Amino acid sequence: MNLSRRTLLRSSAALSAASVFGSLAGSASAASDTVTIASLYDLSGPFDVYGAPSNMCTEFAVKELNAAGGLLGKQVVLKAYDCQSDINKGPQYAQQAALRDRAVMAVGALTGAAREATRPVLRKYKVPYFYGSIYEGGACEQNIFCCNTEGNQQVVPLLEWSFKTLGKKLYYIASDYNAPRTFGAWNHVMAKREGGEVLADDYYPLDVTDFTAAIAKIQAAKPDFIHSCLVGGPSMSFYRQWAAAGMLKKIPIVSIIFGGGQEHEILAPEETNGIYAAYNYFQELDTPRNKAFLARFAQAMGQSHTYINGEAIGGYNTVMLWAEAVKRANSFDRDAVMKAWETGITWEGPGGKMVTDGPTHHTTQDVRIIRVENRVWSLVATKEQIQPDSYGGRCDVFAHPNQTEFLMPQM
Repeated sequence: MNLSRRTLLRSSAALSAASVFGSLAGSASAASDTVTIASLYDLSGPFDVYGAPSNMCTEFAVKELNAAGGLLGKQVVLKAYDCQSDINKGPQYAQQAALRDRAVMAVGALTGAAREATRPVLRKYKVPYFYGSIYEGGACEQNIFCCNTEGNQQVVPLLEWSFKTLGKKLYYIASDYNAPRTFGAWNHVMAKREGGEVLADDYYPLDVTDFTAAIAKIQAAKPDFIHSCLVGGPSMSFYRQWAAAGMLKKIPIVSIIFGGGQEHEILAPEETNGIYAAYNYFQELDTPRNKAFLARFAQAMGQSHTYINGEAIGGYNTVMLWAEAVKRANSFDRDAVMKAWETGITWEGPGGKMVTDGPTHHTTQDVRIIRVENRVWSLVATKEQIQPDSYGGRCDVFAHPNQTEFLMPQM
């Protein structure tokens, strides 16, 4: 009896905290000359190769905002948590950011699994979640704002180009968790659209480092190209072993994640030359806006900063797009920021023009197919202003304001 009552009281307290958080955060920001945002990236563990550069770009965005006078007369304070490549840390720190730090927005929780564990907590406490990682698509709800590429903006143009240029037979090799499996579903969608064939869906646990058997299977299947969605340490092992087997120059590799973990700098050129990727941004992008961005970045963060790739740039874009919504709303309030986003904000970032999309809470943006040679990326093709996927109208926060379900691509 006592335990039940204690549980009930705790539940009531949590609900009360969630219901009044918005007004408390608004009062706190109104009474202070600072406003806090939270970073939930992985700064240690196997995913720090993605998280640390993303957090670095988030830090730079905050520096730029504050150097320009802050937002609505307030300096922006970044509270950076280290999620330690542990899925459970995301929701834990999200709650701390909401209740203790009174954060008015959060970024990070970069993997699909971490995102899905974290977004219900941020939704509960009405802390807008600005998601900056490349991802498979399908996160459609009022409280999330996706600022990097999703499936139809990355894997679709990459595979359209691959099926037309490299051949019709695809072999998929990937790490075994939710995001690569969703990208695997996109392979089949695109093969059907382009008259191609998926020869295999080959998934491996994150701790696998011996790909001898995998390489033998690929050789036997004789694909025209490989689509790789291997992440972290295992990806390094695969690329090294693939090159050592003499296969790098025989069967092309395309990827929507290669380079996001700085593989092109860590591995030797002879282990990576000729690999293709697709991103909205790469550091070598030859535009005046990007050159100016890199000059400011080097001055603020140091000349020897980590390479800025299409994953890391999301840490910058999220904060800047949030800031644009705050300025248009003239408020840090979640609902006001959401309505501002939904009006369609155009912002020019280092990767080009980005436009916020109201119904999907995603962004329209350019995507580039790039090729690495001697650790340097070069532009192969550009697909301009790809709109976010509406999933046949299922991703529409206007029509479905209470939707939280994760959506999958339809065959």
